[in-house]
Amino acid sequence: MDEVEMLQEMNGEEYTGLLEVLLSPEAGAILAWNSLLLIGTVLLYGILLFATRQTLIVSSRKIEFDIRNEIVDKLLSLPQRFFATRKSGDVYVRATEDVTRVREYFGPVFMYTINTLTRAGFIISMMVIVNPRLTLWALLPLPFLSAFAYWVSGFIHKYQMIIQRQYSSIADRAGEAFNSIRLIKAYRRESHEQKRFEGESESYRKKKLRLDLVESLFHPMLNLLIGISVIIVIWQGGNMVIEGVVTVGNIAEFVIYVAYLTWPVASLGYTVNRFQKSIASWERIQELMDEKIEISDDDRTVEGMKKLKGEIIFDKVSFNYPGSGEYALKDISLKIRPGETAAIVGRTGAGKSTLVQLIPRLFDPTSGSIRIDGVDIRNWPIRRLRREIGYVPQDTFLFSTSIRENIAFGVESASDEEIREAAEQAQLLENILEFEKKFETIVGERGITLSGGQKQRTAIARALIKKPGILILDDSLSAVDSETENAIIQHLQNQLKGRTIVMISHRISSVKNADTIFYIEDGSLIEYGTHKELLNLEGQYAEMNRKQQLEKELAEI
Repeated sequence: MDEVEMLQEMNGEEYTGLLEVLLSPEAGAILAWNSLLLIGTVLLYGILLFATRQTLIVSSRKIEFDIRNEIVDKLLSLPQRFFATRKSGDVYVRATEDVTRVREYFGPVFMYTINTLTRAGFIISMMVIVNPRLTLWALLPLPFLSAFAYWVSGFIHKYQMIIQRQYSSIADRAGEAFNSIRLIKAYRRESHEQKRFEGESESYRKKKLRLDLVESLFHPMLNLLIGISVIIVIWQGGNMVIEGVVTVGNIAEFVIYVAYLTWPVASLGYTVNRFQKSIASWERIQELMDEKIEISDDDRTVEGMKKLKGEIIFDKVSFNYPGSGEYALKDISLKIRPGETAAIVGRTGAGKSTLVQLIPRLFDPTSGSIRIDGVDIRNWPIRRLRREIGYVPQDTFLFSTSIRENIAFGVESASDEEIREAAEQAQLLENILEFEKKFETIVGERGITLSGGQKQRTAIARALIKKPGILILDDSLSAVDSETENAIIQHLQNQLKGRTIVMISHRISSVKNADTIFYIEDGSLIEYGTHKELLNLEGQYAEMNRKQQLEKELAEI
């Protein structure tokens, strides 16, 4: 028998022996046990992954819920000054889009970060166990990856802040267009508004594309570095095989490990991207939450105060709006007696509305003080103060619900009788009864289905249902004719005897029966007195009266 035949016979014997070992009961038991162990490991991995996802996702949703509620609570507590200097679109995006971005940090970002770190840590540990030297070569591109990820992270953070601000501008532009749709159509400015919106969208598109370009470069760069790592492993592993340090199987093992690192590295790109967007949104939310609540109860607030009588005193009050160099009110001192009907008149922009907005503390005066019943309004509990004041603003706003709900808005629970009584006092009941659904009539968004006069009277009924000690009418009957306005005012004076009424009107015919009339000019109190006293002064009030009388006579010709 030659050497070849002996080798063949030996190989055959070895093959037969190996086959006997593989088919033995012991080998079958080992194979079955390892198979069960593999299946159990996979099942355990699936259960733990499910538990992790459920824990993190549910937790992130609860965090989102809490953050959004805290933001709304903060917004409701911020003074009017804040909203006077902020666009509504920016506020809306911070309360919605930015909160969603922050949720992603506590949900997907956190989950993928844990997954990336644990998987990478396990794989690198196995590589070190096999061969530490080859592991260092395989991880050689890691510093370049870290530097690149750091640069991309900073770029994403910077541009995400810019993009979120631009997104706020888009939301504000869209909201403004939809709220003024009737005006846009009346003036045929649809094309103009469309171009303005396209300009905002184009700016957003360019900024987003620049960010997308960097994000698009990130993933190919990651794959390139993984490919370089594989090449290094084969190159250095081959040298080590020649040296007898490792085997060819070890090289194959390392290539598999590097391939397994692809997912952690790829998810690193996603994690960095989402993390920076979340941080940018969190900074915007934190900026909002750090806003100072200027108007609030403090240590001076006196609880359990007696029933309001309605005396109002302005003592050297001045006020300027944020960002404005000029004062809207200048050193105003006046007194309104309890149960008195006081009228404030003057030219447009004189500061009349600003003056009455200080009474319920929608703003606080820049200097001076305001006292109600001898107590500084800063010492009144805000909720108590505003509960005692019925304020009807110049710009009437109605919610897109029923007339009933709009009237009852100012009280916790109102009976049908109280709602009906308030509507009657506001001279609105007859109009409501003419509607098919009466008090259940839906007024539409911002009261679009009602006339201007009906909207204003609904707002007055909303203030009257509170049974306020002080009623403020800020030119809130401008949409009705002078005869109707006079009738409503006379009715209110009869119904609200003993309560203080502060009214603003551009029509002298509507305020001539007021107990005291204050004439405001350029933020200063020029003159005051009764209608007859002011006419006798032959001042600004008398001049305004003469002009309105002349206009009325010319209109009748």
